[in-house]
Amino acid sequence: MRLKKDHGWYLAEEVLEIRVEGDPRNVVHVNTRLLQAKDGEHAYARATEFGAEAADEYLNPDGRKVTIAFRGIREIVEIQEGLADGGEIRWEESVGVSERKLRSMLRQVDEVAAVKAFEPTDHPDYRCGEVVAEAMAQLVKQN
Repeated sequence: MRLKKDHGWYLAEEVLEIRVEGDPRNVVHVNTRLLQAKDGEHAYARATEFGAEAADEYLNPDGRKVTIAFRGIREIVEIQEGLADGGEIRWEESVGVSERKLRSMLRQVDEVAAVKAFEPTDHPDYRCGEVVAEAMAQLVKQN
């Protein structure tokens, strides 16, 4: 869908639940999408469409069924400023914040997600078996 230039920009947070057959744990992803819409309700409808498209089923490398379910929208936030380097796209407001709480909100450079070293976690293997097999085949070809 092509939208008019006068439509606003929104951040939409979609919630996806991933389950792997045989594992009692779930994995929940909150994905943030940037989208254009004429108003908040339109943004919600578009975000719901994107979220529904993310639903999927496939087999992981161990042959277990992986199910990705779109659970819904957590938040829609209108971007008030134009999109530009340094533009403010989201803000939060808190009142009566203690010094301790305020300090707990702050992070050093090596603690922010974009800088932090990747640390594997112990979670269900929801990788797509076909994609892993294809990647391995490509690696074998290169060697």
